[in-house]
Amino acid sequence: MPLPSMARPRAGRALLAAAAVPALLLTATTATSATAESTAQTERAEAAADAASGPETHRIATTTFGSDLKIALTAHRSGEYEAIVELVAFRHGKSGWRPVDRAPVGDTWFWYPLTGKGAVCDLALSNRPGDEPSATVSLLLTPSLGCSESITVPTDA
Repeated sequence: MPLPSMARPRAGRALLAAAAVPALLLTATTATSATAESTAQTERAEAAADAASGPETHRIATTTFGSDLKIALTAHRSGEYEAIVELVAFRHGKSGWRPVDRAPVGDTWFWYPLTGKGAVCDLALSNRPGDEPSATVSLLLTPSLGCSESITVPTDA
């Protein structure tokens, strides 16, 4: 039985829509796969960059003594919760600040207190005549334990 004239365009549109659905699904699936692959590539590239840059680090503090001696405290993540703190001494010269000495501060510290507010309880430089410059450092152990005892770190600056 022939379809009435009004039903023919509707039937044609329905047929066209039915044919277009698989093509749209295929396009959406391909786009989703491409997006997922692109995201995975980006994540792999970021992980490689993190691995290449080494362990996570955080500059805790810097201080300057006069116009030619500066020290910086940097935390280097060494485990899930652990960190090692390094003191770096810099001297100012013609080409700017250059590192002249590195020394560890204490043993192992907790990472999260070092990267939060109030991580440095005390940081002082001394350069007494006849003595080598040294830094006195006290860092936050945990918020509940408070600050560490002062640690004197000699520098060959």
